[in-house]
Amino acid sequence: MSISRDILSAYRKLQYKLCRRLEYGTMSLGELCTHTPFEEEINHGDVIHPCVRYVPEGYLGHKWWMVYTPYYAANDKTENPILCYGDNETNNPPTHWIVAYQVQGQPAKGYNSDPTLFYDNGKMYVMWRENMTERCDKAGYVRATFGAEVLKDGIGDVFGPLVGTKDIEEDAEVSPTFIKTNEGKYRCYAMHLRFHSPFVQNANPLIKKTLETFVNITDILGLWSLQKGYGYTIWESDDIKTTFSYKQTLKFLNCNKLYRPWHMDLFEGNDKLYAIVQSNQCNADICLAESFDGVHFRMYARPLMTNKTCGKVGIYKPTSGMLGGNFFLYYTAQDVDNRALNKMYLTTIKIIYII
Repeated sequence: MSISRDILSAYRKLQYKLCRRLEYGTMSLGELCTHTPFEEEINHGDVIHPCVRYVPEGYLGHKWWMVYTPYYAANDKTENPILCYGDNETNNPPTHWIVAYQVQGQPAKGYNSDPTLFYDNGKMYVMWRENMTERCDKAGYVRATFGAEVLKDGIGDVFGPLVGTKDIEEDAEVSPTFIKTNEGKYRCYAMHLRFHSPFVQNANPLIKKTLETFVNITDILGLWSLQKGYGYTIWESDDIKTTFSYKQTLKFLNCNKLYRPWHMDLFEGNDKLYAIVQSNQCNADICLAESFDGVHFRMYARPLMTNKTCGKVGIYKPTSGMLGGNFFLYYTAQDVDNRALNKMYLTTIKIIYII
């Protein structure tokens, strides 16, 4: 096994050099974040898919809010959104979070995923994806995003679906994020992915296993995958609580050939819109992309965080923003000796060194 890993490591070094994928990122490794345990949480403090939002005027007495899902040992049955707040007298991003409550419990069928927060006109909303749930069935979707207002003692009435997909293999609303444009429109950005190759899925059973083994090898080598990344989608609506209309799918400009963008989050600053992108489902970097028009995004050549930089594996969907001349980044990753547990880290840097 050690020899195989050494060969793979050497191969990747060569591949990275040829494709100009940098091994080290701009930011330093982060500080471990903690949170008060949720009363029903039996996930060893596992955190994945965080979404952090800063509200300068405060909301329900707190300026920092986060929603995340546990995903210990990759068990999607426990992937139910949990809302937290953070208090920090200096207004710096907190490293300790206090759990407010669970946004959604385990559905009777299917599972939850991909939570996000959106603040607008003095109200905080939490959105999350549902996959093959009863609510999806009722709305005629395989997967769909629903939302609710964050209230003092829980969440309000569930609204949606806001965006959704009816195809089991192709999904144009992965990792959704919501913003409000200068024109007053509500916009949803999400990733557009195909999960499996129709050619392999529909292959003769006698050769399907051989094909899957071959594809697994080509995927590890970064040559070809069952998955396909079409880019990111843009959806729009006049009301945050009504169904959004699909507008278009676009590619990230200046995207490295070895990247297949998987998840992302958004934040605004310096009169621009920024996307913080998980470059791949596995063996991912965290990258920054900027947009002057809110439509087209161009990736920075150097990633913000890599496995080499943080000394971890299993980097997953990040969240970030700007505050007081600093850029902050929350990311989740796994220790080499415990791939079942996702931990969250915070790192910051002066904006002038990033943008």
